[in-house]
Amino acid sequence: MSDLASSRPSPDEPVDPHGHHADAYGLDPLAEVIAGLADLADLGELADVSGLGARAVPVDDAEPTARTIAALLETPTTTPAELADAVAWCYDDAALPLLLPLARHTDARVRRAVAQALPSVLGEATPGETVRALLALSGDRDDDVRDWACFALGTQLSEVDEPAVREALVARLDDPHDDTRCEALLGLARRRDERVLPVLHERLARDNVYSLEIDAAGALGHPSLHTLVRGHLSGWDDDVVARVCAALRLTDPDGVGEDLLDGLADWFRAGAPHATDEDRYWWSVTLQLLEHAEYRAPEVAEQVHGRLLGNAPATGLMLASRLAQLAGDHGWPRWVPTDR
Repeated sequence: MSDLASSRPSPDEPVDPHGHHADAYGLDPLAEVIAGLADLADLGELADVSGLGARAVPVDDAEPTARTIAALLETPTTTPAELADAVAWCYDDAALPLLLPLARHTDARVRRAVAQALPSVLGEATPGETVRALLALSGDRDDDVRDWACFALGTQLSEVDEPAVREALVARLDDPHDDTRCEALLGLARRRDERVLPVLHERLARDNVYSLEIDAAGALGHPSLHTLVRGHLSGWDDDVVARVCAALRLTDPDGVGEDLLDGLADWFRAGAPHATDEDRYWWSVTLQLLEHAEYRAPEVAEQVHGRLLGNAPATGLMLASRLAQLAGDHGWPRWVPTDR
């Protein structure tokens, strides 16, 4: 799960310094990156962009089920590698009771697979047992296990905001494993925990930074980080440039940018979500902006709504959009659920 120059999640990505294929300078550095993002016409795809639903499929293209896991557990000849592979690719909610005990498995490969899979099989179950298992795994002796557990707690289950979760992430802020340390930082920043502010000041003052540290700066959104983020605009791989630009907007003391707000309003005027690919550009920018900072949705929604006054069709589209729903989830008073 390298955070230097690639998107998450992948358990086997190498840790590699950020490349030198693109930069975030220019009139609109997101243009080429967004052009390569396919069919991001619905803000509901935000989960896939942030890595919550964008894992590759297994080689045999058959996802293991609870029955698969149970059969492996009942077979004496099952190897830890076989069990770990099945657990890692399991999305069957019924497997949750089978996976939870495996968090204490003696083989690190199995424990890592459990940390990877638990958020995917939580379903409608209350998160208590899953969170407790991940809390234990976040302190595992194996680097990759801690990494996946901190990713699960910090990002995949960021709606679970409990003191125990925050303290577990704080405990990993000085972890010797780079990815683990950065996942913990991002998880706390997504919860807007001010304890990460001095950590971010220290890390972003370095010559070389991790992209997850840039993500964390954007998630926290503190204006004192803006100049530091601006100092790291160049040298990133293409798929990271958009994230760096998003962090620059999110830390800007003047707001997310008039160009974004005007462009998003134009997109709704053009008939979103059935506008042309060119018109959808600013919608895609908004996706990236809100990836780790959904709490900014009311700010964006209100300013776009103001730009649409007097245009009933566009306003209606905007109020029915995923942006409005996200804003409503964070207290925007204009959002009215359709089931009312």
